[in-house]
Amino acid sequence: MINAMLDGYPSDFEGYLIRTDFRIGIQISQCLRDDEYEEHERVAIALKLLYGCGIPDDIEQAMRGLGWFLAAGDPKEPDPKMKPIEEADSDDEEDDAIFDFDVDSGRIISAFRRFYNIDLTHAKMHWFEFLGLMGDLGECAFSKIVGYRNMNLSDIPQTQRQTYAELKKKYSLRKQEYTEEEQERINAFLAELQGNTT
Repeated sequence: MINAMLDGYPSDFEGYLIRTDFRIGIQISQCLRDDEYEEHERVAIALKLLYGCGIPDDIEQAMRGLGWFLAAGDPKEPDPKMKPIEEADSDDEEDDAIFDFDVDSGRIISAFRRFYNIDLTHAKMHWFEFLGLMGDLGECAFSKIVGYRNMNLSDIPQTQRQTYAELKKKYSLRKQEYTEEEQERINAFLAELQGNTT
């Protein structure tokens, strides 16, 4: 466990220099969820992002460092937004995702400005500090939407369940799947738009 108040934030893992900027943490998180790559490619890219050119020769040590980094240095607290790497390519990957750095970037930027007066588009910040601040955000658009995504509908009174089910669906990170009929209507509408613009 790291006490940043006494020791500051770390710049290495077991003697290996790491890249600590919060943008690197975001890129690693995005990389590990990117289904365009095979699992071994995602891990290789994540390790390269974290260690730069100095990846430990011992792959177990390198992977320990990656997990440690994603968990902000607390081995008992894996990052709740990240699934274990070995599960990253499973079919239900998005079931546990409560936010996405791409989808929610505007909301996260807005929340940091509102609560901390930090402009994330220009800020320099350690990943560990960023995660700590994210975990302490008060009520805002981002926290509300994360709440909808994470909501267990069986805990909601029957009279409100439909409303919250619609909100959960609206803000879901799952890719929208349309019925054949819906897709035909979408295609017809797009064709009409293209016809009107020419």
